[in-house]
Parts: sequence; structure tokens; C-alpha cells
Amino acid sequence: MVHDLAGNILTVNEATVQMVGYPAEELCKMNVKSFLTTEGLEMAQEVRRKLLSKETISQPYEQKMIKRDGSEAILMLTTSLLTRNGKSQAFQHIARDVTEQKRMNENLRFYVQQITRAQEEERNRIARELHDDTAQQLIVLSRQIDQLMSLKATGMQGMGLIEKLSERVDAILDGVRRFSQDLRPSILDDLGLIPALEWLAADTTEHFDISVGVEVIGTERRFSPEKELCSFA
Repeated sequence: MVHDLAGNILTVNEATVQMVGYPAEELCKMNVKSFLTTEGLEMAQEVRRKLLSKETISQPYEQKMIKRDGSEAILMLTTSLLTRNGKSQAFQHIARDVTEQKRMNENLRFYVQQITRAQEEERNRIARELHDDTAQQLIVLSRQIDQLMSLKATGMQGMGLIEKLSERVDAILDGVRRFSQDLRPSILDDLGLIPALEWLAADTTEHFDISVGVEVIGTERRFSPEKELCSFA
């Protein structure tokens, strides 16, 4: 697109017509101010000033534009000053529509933030479980061992304490196994997402008395390990 120093459009190519949404004949009767946002107009004026004063300008630069349908487009623009006989005549713009790319980048940034938040919440959960459950049970176990060692005689009292210690060790091991399974059950790697979800539903029902079921609609198939892990998590 080429426009004069006042912003009146002189000529456009078909790509500009498709991008802006106005017919070429209509565009050539318009001023660029017609489809620039307030922020975009300020940017255009700054670029105009720098080019006319021969200042350095970083290009391409980002510009926002309002299309004919009212939607906002984000462009990467390269602007050149056209001269004749040493006098400034017009500005030529080469534009690339990066609206979808920017939107995808924003979505990706959002997903990364969500994943980071989920990871932090999982770290906090792991820390709480280790502190509130496993660590506390190990403290009790340590005290019971000290008590056993301090006994001066064996017999029924000592045997009873040993049995309690054995039960405590089994409980701790069971908790650690469940903790490990919650983080990444081996069934997920061995059999896939659906069996892992079925195991999770049965485990939840058994340990928390909450009725949970899994219903599969469509044909069962495996996904990539990354997708299955992400879906399970």
C-alpha cells in the first residue's frame, strides 16, 4: 500500500484488499486514519516523523488495524519513504498479517502458565503429603524403635511392640506405593490411558467411598505417551 504524506491512499495491491476487506477503488478514496486504532495512529505518526527526519527506526514493527468487518488485525509492517528529486512524496508499506500467530502465541503462553501453576500446586501437594503423612508416620516409627531398644527384657511386651512396628512399616510402605501411583501409575505406561482411568476410578471408589465410573464412547485407541500423561494428569 502506498499513501501520500497526509495519509491519503494512492494505490494498493490485491493482498491489501484481502487483508483489509475494502475494495481497491474504495480504499483509494480513504485515508489510513479510517482503519487505524488510536494506538495505531500514534504509532504511524511516530514512524512518519522518524522517516521524514531520517532517524533510525526498527523494522518491521507491529501495527494494529481495524478491518472492514470491525475486527482488529495485527500486522508486521515495513515502511519506506518514497522520494522524487530529493523531495518526500509518499510512504510505501509492506504488511504481513500476524493476527493468528499472535493469538496462538497468547494461547500458548496461557497454557504454559496453567501448566506451571498445576506443577506448583502438585509440588505443594507432594510436600504436604510427605510432611503430614509419611514424615509423621516415620517419626512415630522412630519413637517406637527407641522404646523397643530401651526395653530391658523381651517377652510379650517386646513382641507386641515388634508387631506394631511391623504394621507401621507396612502402612508406610502402602502409603508410599499409593503416593507413587498417584504421581504416575505404571498401568499408564503398560496399558494406556483408558485402563489407567479405570484403575483410578476403582481406586477412588475403594478408598474414598465415592462411586466413580469410566465410559468410553467411540473406538479405543492409544495416544502418544506425552498426550496420555497430560490427559491423566
